[in-house]
Amino acid sequence: MSKLENVEAIVIKFLSDNQDFAVFADKPKNPPKQYILVEREGGGREYLGVLDMASIRIAVYSKNSRLEASEQANVVADMIHKIAEEYDDVTRSKVNSVVQLDDTLTQTWRYEVFADVYHRR
Repeated sequence: MSKLENVEAIVIKFLSDNQDFAVFADKPKNPPKQYILVEREGGGREYLGVLDMASIRIAVYSKNSRLEASEQANVVADMIHKIAEEYDDVTRSKVNSVVQLDDTLTQTWRYEVFADVYHRR
């Protein structure tokens, strides 16, 4: 893989290449019925910025059904560990939790996958 420096970009590229939902960094103005948003929620850096220990939130949305959002969130959660296998500069990728948190404003079912992705910069 070519080297990406931004851990969010790594997760977006990985998910875009390995599952069917559209993946975005920013919520689209006219979102599709099913999509994923990737956001960095926190995490530190060690060794003068050499190791980026990002906490990533992966929000899976579905207008179709809660079950569809749940199933896709489980697909995403099951594949997170493979980021470290596919990208040489990612030293660790693991899921911390999967949570149902519907978006009541847009009346969309949403599951969130919280993951740690450690990136050697």
